[in-house]
Amino acid sequence: MRIALGEIVQETGTFTPSRMGRDAFEAYGLYQGAELLEKLPGVGPPGGFLKVASEQDEPIEVVPLARAWAGAGAKILDATYDELLEMLLAPLREAGELDAVFLSLHGAASIDRDDDLEGAVLEAVREVIGPEIPLACPLDHHANITARMVACADLLVGHETQPHDPLGTGVKTARLLFEWLGTGRKPAIGWRKIPMITPQDQFLTSAGPMKAWFDHARALEQREGVLDVSPYPMQPWLDVAEGGWAVVVHTDGDAELADTLAAEMGAMAWESREEFWKSERVEVSEAVRRAYRHGDGLLILSDTGDSVYGGAPGDSTWLLRELLAQAADQPDSDRLMLVPIVDPDAVDVAFAAGVGCEVTVSLGGKIDNQFSQPVETTARVMAVSEQHEADAGERGRVEIGRVVLLRAGPVHIVVMAAAGFAISHPMLYEHLGLEIGQARAVVVKTASNFQFFDDWRRELIRADTPGMTQSDLAAFDWTRVPRPIYPLDSEVVWNG
Repeated sequence: MRIALGEIVQETGTFTPSRMGRDAFEAYGLYQGAELLEKLPGVGPPGGFLKVASEQDEPIEVVPLARAWAGAGAKILDATYDELLEMLLAPLREAGELDAVFLSLHGAASIDRDDDLEGAVLEAVREVIGPEIPLACPLDHHANITARMVACADLLVGHETQPHDPLGTGVKTARLLFEWLGTGRKPAIGWRKIPMITPQDQFLTSAGPMKAWFDHARALEQREGVLDVSPYPMQPWLDVAEGGWAVVVHTDGDAELADTLAAEMGAMAWESREEFWKSERVEVSEAVRRAYRHGDGLLILSDTGDSVYGGAPGDSTWLLRELLAQAADQPDSDRLMLVPIVDPDAVDVAFAAGVGCEVTVSLGGKIDNQFSQPVETTARVMAVSEQHEADAGERGRVEIGRVVLLRAGPVHIVVMAAAGFAISHPMLYEHLGLEIGQARAVVVKTASNFQFFDDWRRELIRADTPGMTQSDLAAFDWTRVPRPIYPLDSEVVWNG
């Protein structure tokens, strides 16, 4: 049995004004051919597929295509997309006879000429392999499901949790694919598009309405003939032509059941739509006051408006400005306040000055100059780093890039030349010699992926910061999403 394996993953924040090129994918490992089999065991959905393939009684020949992973960011350059797609398609055209294709995608990626990158990729792959070859796609559950994706793919299986378990999603998708290949029974698919968007505040699946919705999906999967129920609460900074929440259901050949359950899941989300807008965000100055008053253990300051994991640029200065402003008034300021920010110009200045020198720099507010402005500060260069690579477990290899550590009183600022996965991970600080356990608070450029700091975390504050991923969705100029859509329009009526 021969199955082709590939991956193109990026999550787009369409309100972020910059563009993403090839270098962003190279930072996480841009692989082709046999490199996939060497680098991807245990890594993300492809790692889940490789695990399940190795467990089959029949030998499986994995035909490696290409792997391009870049996390989240601005729209991908059209030329970069063309290059990545050709890396995927060229070996696919030469692959010969295949029994299936396993293609890991995100589901919320865009380029300038096409809102629906995943739909375009699936369409291009389908043109090569024809209509009959099974095409299985694990997706992030913050994907935007489109009609083209459903038409071109046979399996669209989303993450079951937030924080995500990409490896587990790969395992689940692979098992459904191998069951199909073993029995010859093609899964039936049903889906619904739900005309709503919601902020990130209720995105964790461990509590609240999101837990109830995802728990119901798991309960439906226990019914006879139901293979998978995948809810898709689309990430909310995606202004695209088919934007909105969705649900996809796969059954063992029963199209009517798949459609019925998709309608049921859609109705449940719609009926709970107001619950998804509840928030515990705290105004910026008050959030910082609480951080400075925090006692033992680590407090996490969530910079909700600058979530790099949601596509923001990582250069918002709202929390940094307030931390610097309030630092002088703190009688007990010996414990560290850790703040990351993206500013390649400031990195250059600090590198040129050298460790131990004092520099005056203008930080942040250059990419997102709509919601944020630069902060000028004088600080001492404590450390510099470049070309550091780290093992991020199932995320694979991560390049942190050029980084400097600046100190201004208790505020320790890690300035990055480029945003990336490390910006909200302990590795960013630890590789510079800082101990997370010695810190009072850490700013994380995410609104939901706090798990990497669980060993130290005592308290969490979601700061209500403006920015490219802010929860005030009405602050954005929506031009592409279908209208009417809740809650941008009043009196939206929908019957799933």
